[in-house]
Amino acid sequence: MRLVKPDLMIKRETIYFEEGGEQYTEETLKASLKAAKELDIKTVIVASNRGVTGVKAAEMFKGTGIQVIVVGHQMGFPVPKVQQFKPENWEKIEKLGGVINLGTDVVTNSIRRRQKLGHSPMSIICQTLISQKVKVNVEIVAKACDAGQVMPGDRVISIAGSHLGADTSIVFLANDSPNILDIKPQMYIAFPLSREKADADYMAKRAAAQKK
Repeated sequence: MRLVKPDLMIKRETIYFEEGGEQYTEETLKASLKAAKELDIKTVIVASNRGVTGVKAAEMFKGTGIQVIVVGHQMGFPVPKVQQFKPENWEKIEKLGGVINLGTDVVTNSIRRRQKLGHSPMSIICQTLISQKVKVNVEIVAKACDAGQVMPGDRVISIAGSHLGADTSIVFLANDSPNILDIKPQMYIAFPLSREKADADYMAKRAAAQKK
């Protein structure tokens, strides 16, 4: 990302991927590290279900002075009584200086409980964020802020992917879940133009798993 400031104008480069996918993980992490250094951002928040992407991020950011917060799903999703995050990846991330957050999925839960409780303001927010391809990015910022790992108003980089890996990186002003509408995007570092193929592959795998 290039940053130029003639007068009050900011000029920057954003990487756009034609179709999202885990194959862009390394490029997204490299672009995020470059942006963090240029913008003097001290915290990156990374979505990682099993910890694989979290380990890659912790390895890349090691020794930079930038804190890596790796955020996974809460206990019991998608399988009751099972935690997706792998213990071996947890150990690797902590050895590399990262921290883990497996708190409540404050945004996504609104969709999961919709069948029993109906629509809610949060479920509408969730669907809107999904349509904009930023739901996970916003949710992991809220989860980190709820846990006190970042403070409201902190400038952070939020990194997520199209179900696997990383292909979306956005600079946000952080806030907690009660103030989710105040989680403000500032700059886009990397972004997929489409997630259609990734979404279709994910739904096919999920349907196949449910048949077993």
